[in-house]
This record gives sequence, structure tokens and C-alpha cells, in this order.
Amino acid sequence: MTKASAQTQATRVTLVGMILDLALGITKIVGGALTQSFALVTDGIHSLTDAITDIFVLMVARIAHSAPDADHPYGHGRFETLGTIAMGVIFFTTAGILLYDSYIRLQDTASLPIPAPAGLAIALVSIASKEWIYHYTMRVANSLNSSLLKANAWHSRSDAISSVAVLVGLLAAQQGYAWMDTVAGVFVSLIIAKIGWELCTDSLKELVDTAIPQQRRKQIEQTILSVDGILGITSIRSRSSGGKIILELRLLVNPRISVSEGHQLGEIVSRSITGNFSDIADVTVHIDPEEHSEESHLQHATSHLPPRPEVIATIKEACSDLVTEKDIDSIVLHYLERGIEVEITLSASGASSVDAAALQATLETVEHLVNIKIFSKLAESNLTSQLS
Repeated sequence: MTKASAQTQATRVTLVGMILDLALGITKIVGGALTQSFALVTDGIHSLTDAITDIFVLMVARIAHSAPDADHPYGHGRFETLGTIAMGVIFFTTAGILLYDSYIRLQDTASLPIPAPAGLAIALVSIASKEWIYHYTMRVANSLNSSLLKANAWHSRSDAISSVAVLVGLLAAQQGYAWMDTVAGVFVSLIIAKIGWELCTDSLKELVDTAIPQQRRKQIEQTILSVDGILGITSIRSRSSGGKIILELRLLVNPRISVSEGHQLGEIVSRSITGNFSDIADVTVHIDPEEHSEESHLQHATSHLPPRPEVIATIKEACSDLVTEKDIDSIVLHYLERGIEVEITLSASGASSVDAAALQATLETVEHLVNIKIFSKLAESNLTSQLS
């Protein structure tokens, strides 16, 4: 699914929810005032806060689905996370206001009016409408894997549940328990506070780069190891952004394959992961040439080995009496945890004039070299043969 189509779906479902929230909010507030139901009025205020957050979702979703740029190379998904936290704060604020109003009213239960029966019909319409928009929004949120849309869907569900509480309160008030209408307002407030807490804690985990669950990690490991040529996994680092997972992998391969083949294996792993897991947005693969533990990697296991220019200079100096520049066609170094493996290919002229056995014996005395292989480039066939 393209960014444009995802944004279109998110915008459409949010607009539908916003229009419904505005209509229900006004209806419940007016209806609550006419029927003298405090719970219905507070439920209407809850619906209006839904409409306000819908507008906020539209603004944030447009930013969150924007393509990566120079300042945000990983995309703008964290704006969605911040938006989800802001919605959680709105939930807490709404809950606090409703709890305070309910507390004031319960101080004098004798003067509380009994709501008119017409409020029951308004509550029933609210329950049916909000439950429908919850399922509609959640379907779109799951298809886009959008934490912000999921938060908005749960906001709709909280309104439906609060309307159920209002309905119960109204029914009890009709039986002479007028204070139950206010108690319903308390219940609504607690529901909103709970959802706000969950939204904030989940989003904060994302902001502090909490790793993915172990079960999901094992699934990813199985996918990686199923790729032919991957010998093992050194480490998996993960974090989330806007409901999408970002992975950084260190994978073990045969130390003697070429750089391009190692890169190709990394590309295959990346495509395999993103093809099997729709919630993984980005995979960065680092190739390790032989088995390292995570501890040895963190301690830079090969950092004590000299760089290539220094190694080449040392080799040429040690073998200056045996070979010349024109005798050597190429020198390949393999940096391994135990030391440096060297492959020297002699030119056609060098193959006929250099004593390979003496050259190898000399190289074995050079520090850091753990394995020396000497090849000869045949002049006629342009092939290589191992001399020792």
C-alpha cells in the first residue's frame, strides 16, 4: 500500500468519526440538558472531545505519513507517537473534569433531579453509533498498522462503554435512585483515565526505544536463518517508530566470500524480513566475517589489528629480498578474530621467478598473519593455481 492511499484511508475514517462525534456530542448535551441527565451531558462532552481529537489526528496523520527527508531519514512516524501521547493526556484531562463534577454533585444527592425517560433513547443511539465507528476505525488501523488510529478507535469504544454506563444510570434513576445518574459519570471518567494511561505508557515505550517482544524476535531469527549463506546471528537490535519496527542486524557469513556477495546476502535477508512481516519498515544489515559473540563485537574484536596500508607495507618490507612490485598481482586480506589471513597472487612473471616456499616461510614470521596462501596467475590461461 502506498503512502498516499494509506493517508487517504486514515483521513476518510477519521472524518467519518469526527462528523459522528459532533452529531452525537451536540445531541447528548442538548438532550441531557432537556432531560436533566448529568451523565448524558458529560457523555456529550466526551463525544465532543472525540471530535477535537479527530481533528488532531487529521493534522498529525498528514505529517506522520510524509516521506522521509534529510532531517528525518527514518520518516515521521514518531510524530504519530507524540500524537498518541497527546491523546492520552486529553483523556486524563477529560477524566479529571468529569470526576470533579461528579464529586460536587454527590455532595447533595437529595437535590438531584430524576432524568426524563427520553434520555434512554439517546443513550441507545449513542451506543450503537460509537460501536459501529469503533469497528470501522479498528479495521482501517489494523490494515495500516497505525497506533494513532488504534488510539482513536479505542476512544470511540470508550464513548460506547460510557454510554452503556449512562444507560444503566438512567435506568436506575427511573427507579428512584437519582444519584446513579451521577455515579455513571464517575464510571465514565474511570474508563477514560484507564485508556489514557495505556495509550501513554505504550507510546512512551516506543519513544525510549523499547525492543520488540521475545516471541516476535524469535520469528525474525527463524526468517533470517532460513536464508542460505547466513551462518548465524551476532545481534538483533530493534525499536519502533509510528507503529513500525526498525531493525539493525549483525549476521555471520563465510569470511572468504566477496564483499559484493556479503552485500547480496544482506539484501536477501532484508527483503525476506519485510516480505514476511508487514509491520517492519526498515532493516539495516551488517555482515560479520566469522563468529563473534555480542561481547566480543562490543569490545571490537579486530580493533587491535593494523589497517591494510600498514599490513601491505609490512609484507613488502619483509619480502623485499624475494619479490618486487611487478611480481605481485594482488594481495587480499581477510580480517578474522584470531588474526589476518593473506592471499597473495603472483603475476605471470613472478610465478616463474619467485620461490613460493621461501616467500611463505618469510610471511609466517610477520606479526598478526595467521594463514598465508600464495597463488600464481598463469600467463596463457589467465587462471590461478595454488602453489602452497
